[in-house]
Amino acid sequence: MADLNNVNSRVSRGAQQVKAGLHDTREAAGHAAQQAAPGLELLARVGYVSKGVVYFTVGFLALSVALGQGGRTTDTRGALLKLQDLPGGAALLCVLAVGLVGYALWQLIRAALDPERQGTAAKGLVKRTGYLLSAGVNLTLAVFTTRLAASGRAPQGGDGQAQAAGTVLNLPGGQLLLGLVGAALLGLAASQLYTAYGAKFMKRMQFSGVDGRVRDLLVKTGQVGIASRGVLMLIIGAFALVAAWNRRASETVGISQALTWLGSQPAGNVLLGVVAVGTLCYGVWCAVQARYRRIRIEDAA
Repeated sequence: MADLNNVNSRVSRGAQQVKAGLHDTREAAGHAAQQAAPGLELLARVGYVSKGVVYFTVGFLALSVALGQGGRTTDTRGALLKLQDLPGGAALLCVLAVGLVGYALWQLIRAALDPERQGTAAKGLVKRTGYLLSAGVNLTLAVFTTRLAASGRAPQGGDGQAQAAGTVLNLPGGQLLLGLVGAALLGLAASQLYTAYGAKFMKRMQFSGVDGRVRDLLVKTGQVGIASRGVLMLIIGAFALVAAWNRRASETVGISQALTWLGSQPAGNVLLGVVAVGTLCYGVWCAVQARYRRIRIEDAA
């Protein structure tokens, strides 16, 4: 009995030491973020602009297809390939890469240090997990952009969505896992549509000094843009669920394929045109956030 008490005591002390260590690490990271707050805030704002340029390009290319002007729909990586072809494209990609790293870092700070006080309840943890995933996605895109700017050609690779889905399906319980991913995307889509409908994003904005009519226009732009993104997530999530049900990774889609699917439906050019305009608006809204969003890195603690 005494031995069992000793073991329990050691486990308890070990858990307390781990907890204290994590607390100290978080405090140190928060202090470092506070010290670097001005530079990190600038990076985050450049990140919003970079993200806006990428999505504006995706929307512009999709709108060209909807209007019958040729070309094809694409995703964020395809948009970067198009931007590379512009005069000074390599320099532009370098700036975008820095911005995307800045945006990823801001999302990581939101996830780990919680400057916006989402908390540790279930809802807050779900949001912070989303920020962490966003950090990973944007950091990966920044690496792709850097390699593209350095080499002048896209890194070799196949269908990213199908490869990722295939990896998931090959895991134990992979069919269920892919289904959960699809369900999560549907949940994200519903959240974005709800946010757009009620303009819930305004609690993070600061439009002081902006003319009322301009403010209303900016809010409508955000609503249309976020709703369009929600529609795309709805399509991507639905296809992921179908792929999980059929155990076929090839049936998953990304942004480009979702836009193409819209264009193939009855009245497809109209549907594609509406979502393309919405994606353009989302790109503009990202740039608006660069200027007017509250970014309080100094609140990280």
